[in-house]
Amino acid sequence: MKKYIFRNKIVQLNVLTILGFFFIQCEKETPEMVNEEELITSVTLSISTTNEPSQTIRWVQGKQAPEITLKSDTTYAVEISFLDESDPTDVENITEEVIEEADEHLVYYDNNLEGLNIQSAANDVKDSKGVAIGIRTQWQTGAGGALGALRVYLVHEPVSKTANTRAAVGGETDVEVDFSIRIND
Repeated sequence: MKKYIFRNKIVQLNVLTILGFFFIQCEKETPEMVNEEELITSVTLSISTTNEPSQTIRWVQGKQAPEITLKSDTTYAVEISFLDESDPTDVENITEEVIEEADEHLVYYDNNLEGLNIQSAANDVKDSKGVAIGIRTQWQTGAGGALGALRVYLVHEPVSKTANTRAAVGGETDVEVDFSIRIND
């Protein structure tokens, strides 16, 4: 009789061990959600207006961004794009990913030029809450003779998409580029 009870306990122990192993294996096989930070090696601003030829301003990682020259009292349509050109044979358009993940991204423009007003364009990409993310913007220039700086951030998982400072936006910076801007008469 003792032998029988002993065997039942061993059988119970083995069943519990097998069930425990099964649950541990199931936990290990659950895929982990990992959102890798985007590698961005270039940023392009496509600037257009009806009164002048279009401009393409391109920043490449490791180089200084070229100066942006705008005409006074003019409205510009500006579209930004992000690329990963680390492998020239396989260039990745990060802009597509930013648009697909609009809820998780914001392009923040930190402008210190008094003669430049930047706002979301009517055709800007919006997140699921209807908040524009800054891919397509409208720039309105004021009087000529102004010179200043524009810092552009691509922010991942911003805390606020309507904040007035980069610090208040929160989140992680995927890329940050400084442009100098000149407004001519």
